[in-house]
Amino acid sequence: MEKPENHAMESETLDHHKSDDHSDESEQQLATETPKSDSSSQLSLTQEMEAVDDFIQSLSSSTDPLKEIPPSVEPFPETVDSLVSKMESSGLGRDEAEDSAFILAVNRISKSVLTLRELRLDSTPVSSWLNRASSVQNRAASLLDEEFRHLLNRSREKNKNNKNADVSSDSTHVESDRCVLQEEETFPDFPPESISTLKKIAGAMISAGYEAECCMSYEMSRRHAFKEELSEVGFEGINVEDVQRIPWESLEGEIASWISIVRRCSTVLFPGELSLCTAVFSSDDHAATRKRLFTGLVSAVTIRFLDFSGAVVLTKRSSEKLFKFLDMYETLRDLVPAVEQSDSDLIEEIKLAQTRLGEAAVTIFGELENSIKTDQGRTAVPSGAVHPLTRYTMNYLKYACEYKDTLDQVFQTEPEQETRRNQREDDEEYKVSAFGRQMIKVMEHLDANLEVKSRLYRDPALRSIFLMNNGRYILQKIKGSTEIRDLMGQAWTRKRSTELRQYHKSYQRETWGKVLQCMNQEGIQVNGKVSKPVLKERFKVFNAMFDEIHKTQSTWIVSDEQMQSELRVSIAALVIPAYRSFFGRYKQHIDSGRHSDKYVKYQPEDIETYIDDLFDGNPPSMARKRT
Repeated sequence: MEKPENHAMESETLDHHKSDDHSDESEQQLATETPKSDSSSQLSLTQEMEAVDDFIQSLSSSTDPLKEIPPSVEPFPETVDSLVSKMESSGLGRDEAEDSAFILAVNRISKSVLTLRELRLDSTPVSSWLNRASSVQNRAASLLDEEFRHLLNRSREKNKNNKNADVSSDSTHVESDRCVLQEEETFPDFPPESISTLKKIAGAMISAGYEAECCMSYEMSRRHAFKEELSEVGFEGINVEDVQRIPWESLEGEIASWISIVRRCSTVLFPGELSLCTAVFSSDDHAATRKRLFTGLVSAVTIRFLDFSGAVVLTKRSSEKLFKFLDMYETLRDLVPAVEQSDSDLIEEIKLAQTRLGEAAVTIFGELENSIKTDQGRTAVPSGAVHPLTRYTMNYLKYACEYKDTLDQVFQTEPEQETRRNQREDDEEYKVSAFGRQMIKVMEHLDANLEVKSRLYRDPALRSIFLMNNGRYILQKIKGSTEIRDLMGQAWTRKRSTELRQYHKSYQRETWGKVLQCMNQEGIQVNGKVSKPVLKERFKVFNAMFDEIHKTQSTWIVSDEQMQSELRVSIAALVIPAYRSFFGRYKQHIDSGRHSDKYVKYQPEDIETYIDDLFDGNPPSMARKRT
């Protein structure tokens, strides 16, 4: 920034002194300084300011109208004017003692001008002094305004150059290293001495009645700095008008950028701006100014964030959008604390946008329920395997449970609360969260849909295998996710396990009940003797039934290895002892006749071998029969 041309310096020099705490010099400190002067007849700056203080005090206590300016105060405008000339040459921020003396002098002349204007005196000498003082005050305020903008912009440019240097030096680092550096950065990066000077200037300008000019300079500089920061992270690339037109795959990328930028504002930029604003306008009298400046800065940016959010909410709803909507919901929720020091209207706008995202998420989750209820697929899944609807639903719910706290928040609606009030407190469901109840509803819809789909299988045993496969898949997903298990509750998990055991029993009854009936000893003996025709028929029926079961159920699928093993073990425990007993008791009656192999087809060991073929989903092979 160019400086004004140097003005003629008056002969008086300022006493330079040091401050221990680098804060504004108080009047008492200046009063204790031993002044330097070129002439013993000349008052020091400290003495002149003391004279001005006495003058201002007398104006407020005197009842007589002022006719002329006291001799000790008369030269004060010229003294301040000389200080302005010196500061125009050297600039503020180079010597703290000089800065403090200059600011105190400007404060005195500003207070004098304001006090005399309030009195509205008719004295010509007073009016002449007031005009001179006002002129100097304007010149000082102009200098302060220029220095204020210069300090703000200089620190911004320095920060920008340092950032470019960091990027250059980090170009050989891996991406993760850069991320760590970004997390540790501070914004805005103003040195303490610059903030101290900015604070002094702001106080002086506001005291002199130039608050509007001071705030305008501050706001323009910080808006420009903020715009640069947002441009670096791609904020300018987000086009709200394109949201409704671009494919979802492309919009997902824009949403990811939006989330990254808003989170950066929440964690770095907004807190940094609030900290700077609080430091520069630190006086209790400046609270309203701080709030107005901070609100103006963050509002302009936040409204653009909310415009994008609102446009996304209006896009066509679909299940895959749920998680991006929840990400945006959480991002806005985290933004609220960062703008708490702004006007309440802005906070309400953020919360409103957050509510709309929450409502959209509830709608999308509701559409998942509807899609399960209305899935009318009439084609049975081959081999009784896990249905794609089951896999999709459970994987979807598992992912959704990563947002369980957020989903619980968005499902806290009045109808839900009314439903909860109507429940007994000792009811197990009463203890389940709002989102947990929605999960249970989805699971109930899925159970009902699977029950309908199981009827597509003509074989009751395959129907049971289908329900076992899907029930086991659901149960394993729940057990494998702490979030789902906690949401569903123990009662629901126990109920699911009980249902699986019932399906297992139903399968055994439908498949192996008739097989066991073949080995019933009832009716084999006639008049106390074994009837060979009856016995042969029993073996033939057993062979035929076992062949058919092996042929059919070897193609069935039980994908869960543990359940597959449990099924085989339970079948073996049911069938092999019964067959071994039947075989051992009656085989001798068949061996004594011709073509015994025609009737005794399997050894007990063969039965175990072929049971191990079941539920592999492979075509059957009888090649492993023992001879």
